[in-house]
Amino acid sequence: MGKSDNYYAVARGRTVGIFRSWNECKAQVDGFQMARYKKFGTESEALQFIADNRCVATSQPAAITKSQEQRPSRKRALADVKPLVVPLVKKAKIDLNELAIWNGAPVVYTDGACSNNGKVGAKAGWGVYWGDGHDDNEFGPVYGEPTNNRGELIAVEKALEKAIEKKIPKIIVRTDSNLLIQSLDKWIIGWKRKGWKTSGNEPVKNRDLLEKIDQMKSRIKVKFEHVRGHSGVHGNEMADELARRGAKMYKN
Repeated sequence: MGKSDNYYAVARGRTVGIFRSWNECKAQVDGFQMARYKKFGTESEALQFIADNRCVATSQPAAITKSQEQRPSRKRALADVKPLVVPLVKKAKIDLNELAIWNGAPVVYTDGACSNNGKVGAKAGWGVYWGDGHDDNEFGPVYGEPTNNRGELIAVEKALEKAIEKKIPKIIVRTDSNLLIQSLDKWIIGWKRKGWKTSGNEPVKNRDLLEKIDQMKSRIKVKFEHVRGHSGVHGNEMADELARRGAKMYKN
């Protein structure tokens, strides 16, 4: 079986780590006493599972020193443990310092939707999903040019506005748009340096939203995570539904 979009977290097994295929995961847990493992759609969820359930494999019980008898704090547990990771999973290598930084950050799903994208009569919207029945779930029509990408960006704008309003210090934004993540985490650096021109010397589209979100990122710590669209990830599916409802509100 080849690599998938899933993350198989092994907290107790022959090797502790994250694997990208079931066969790799199975090799670590099959026949291993009290193995603990689980499949996730995102790397951060897999990392958290390992941090909560970790137990480094050993051939015999480790001696418990007097200092170890006292249960360590969650922060210390995350910082001190360095589980083994096989070479095949370099991209999913566990960074417990990173995990500690984002531990406790709320997760929000954002999405954009557009019917007849790029054509006459297009209708676009955005959706922000915080959780089932959450008071801050919202949606609406795109302002400006009705495109899917603009809807994606407005959704992030709205999510960050709400987080800043509530004085949330850090947030994890999950989106199915790799374009959005690359734009805000990577390409924007070059665009600003070149006066908001692309490598082809064309004006960067949606500059107004990119600049606004970039400015907001100086007021709140933001981590973007990619999830596969239309693959059963509940939060993403709900954000998509909200964005579609927003698109229906668009007035040409």
